[in-house]
Amino acid sequence: MKSVKHQIVLLLFSILLLPSCGIRRAAMLPQFSDNPLIRTFEPLSAAQKDSLLSLYGNNKTFVEEYLNATLIALSYFPELRNTPIEFRYSNERTTMAARPKTLSVFGRKRYLILINNRADFEGILLNTVPFNAQVGIIAHELEHIADYETRNLIGIVGIGLRYLDPVRRVLFEREIDRATIQRGLGWQLYDWAMYSMYESENATEKYQTFKRENYKNPEEIEHLIRFLSGYFETLD
Repeated sequence: MKSVKHQIVLLLFSILLLPSCGIRRAAMLPQFSDNPLIRTFEPLSAAQKDSLLSLYGNNKTFVEEYLNATLIALSYFPELRNTPIEFRYSNERTTMAARPKTLSVFGRKRYLILINNRADFEGILLNTVPFNAQVGIIAHELEHIADYETRNLIGIVGIGLRYLDPVRRVLFEREIDRATIQRGLGWQLYDWAMYSMYESENATEKYQTFKRENYKNPEEIEHLIRFLSGYFETLD
């Protein structure tokens, strides 16, 4: 009997979480900054870097090596201008990861964006990634934080549970890709997908297969770009 009651409690808890396990519609709407859509970014000049730092550097801890790409990506997330985010190196199982800091979900949320720097990593280290593609993967991680910001504690727990289901995880990651494209950084995400899935000489076939199975591939990204009017000027 105790086992049956336990299963019922788990079922009710799962039902409560299900509505919070997907990306919220508000997070999927385009939220373009004042920046024009640009197909290929180059590293910032000193003046451009100082300007973006003054606008988007509040409550942020950066990794200097990726400051240019990070500031460009942040400029497309005006709602994160004052959000506390710490970028730091970590031993991850993937190239980058974003998550709330432990216990911060009970108050003002603070976030980590972790950058893999393991020497024995069989995937792709960020320092090998072309600049425009760096902007793309950083934007994907910032989109996760923008989504976290729309959620309460139960919603964030729901995301964690969703990652336990491989099918729901794939759907969620592709929704985050879609939101990144809608925001205006589709070509940067396209370059990251092309590099991580096909072009990198450092990644193992296992890593590239994982990327192809879990995220939008370059063809899917370009297909979506062609249906978004804001991208017309960047199309060939």
